[in-house]
Amino acid sequence: MALPIVGLIYIIWSAIKIYTLGFFALLRQIIQKHKAAEVKLHTGKVALVTGGTCGIGFHVSMGLVSKNVHVVMAGHSIQKGEDAITRIREEYPNAKVDFLHLDLSSLKSVQTFVAKIKARGLKVHVLVNNAGIMFAPYKETVDELESHFQVNYLSHLYLTQALIGILEDSATEDCYARVINVSSIVHNVGSLSLQSIGKRCSHCWEYSPHAAYANSKLYITLSTWYLSELFRQENQRVTVNAVHPGIVNTDLYKHVHPSIKWFLNLLAHFTYLTPSEGADTILYLALSPDVERESGWYYDNCQKHKTCQLSYSEKDIKEMFTISTDIINSKIRRTHRCPYLFLPVQPNGRNHVSLFTHCLVTS
Repeated sequence: MALPIVGLIYIIWSAIKIYTLGFFALLRQIIQKHKAAEVKLHTGKVALVTGGTCGIGFHVSMGLVSKNVHVVMAGHSIQKGEDAITRIREEYPNAKVDFLHLDLSSLKSVQTFVAKIKARGLKVHVLVNNAGIMFAPYKETVDELESHFQVNYLSHLYLTQALIGILEDSATEDCYARVINVSSIVHNVGSLSLQSIGKRCSHCWEYSPHAAYANSKLYITLSTWYLSELFRQENQRVTVNAVHPGIVNTDLYKHVHPSIKWFLNLLAHFTYLTPSEGADTILYLALSPDVERESGWYYDNCQKHKTCQLSYSEKDIKEMFTISTDIINSKIRRTHRCPYLFLPVQPNGRNHVSLFTHCLVTS
């Protein structure tokens, strides 16, 4: 009996932490002036946007197209992809915009997506890892991982590293390729339990959807800094930054409990940012010359912000990254098809990065 009670307290406390932090973040958002940077045209550039068919991601796609960027939207719904292309071309008839299927609950789908990008011979100058889920009930992916952990964090980590060769080849000394990881201010209340990363839950009282979401955003924020260090060590012409897009009125809140959802809907109507406004800092990081070669930072409202205390523990971040890549390797090996296999982090702190080896395994 004690375990379910402790679990219930954990679930309630996790929700309280997120909503309390969200309340103060919303107050700050209301008080401060929203910023949107003006950027020039970027004709000839190619950007990939996960979750680019709806919500913030759609407005990121639209904003990139408006600057003459060729946008490839990635998502799991082909119908939403077709609808998004139609909406964009209504406003920009000559837009270069495509859709490719990507299911972030499957590492095999990530492999297939990368193979299609390679087959098309596309350069990739900007990668926006935007797609995600929030406060979803416990569910395991096809790779037998908790859904927030894989969809929000692990599959994007794999996608980034699988594309690093293309990103590097697309960059120049004057114009580095850019990776933007959409995090959240709630990473501040996430926890880093190295023993439980990627572990499955056996009982309902072990799982808090609020904690799972906050933890996934923490992993994103920490891995952003670590990847930036690896890129620097290997002299990769690629930058990577994390971003809190703001508290934005999107469909992400669909899993919020009805007892509080009515109140959040009321707040959203009067105080939240629109999805278009939520896209502004992402577009700033994707295109602005002000952040050229800036890497490893966390941005909010087009400004650098400090991250949580955990982000200053290099030892823990390195171990988290190693565990994450080990999980990816184990899942990929299980498929017996592994075009991208991670190398382990070396004892001297350098991961001889391509960050993965090109490895074909026959069944």
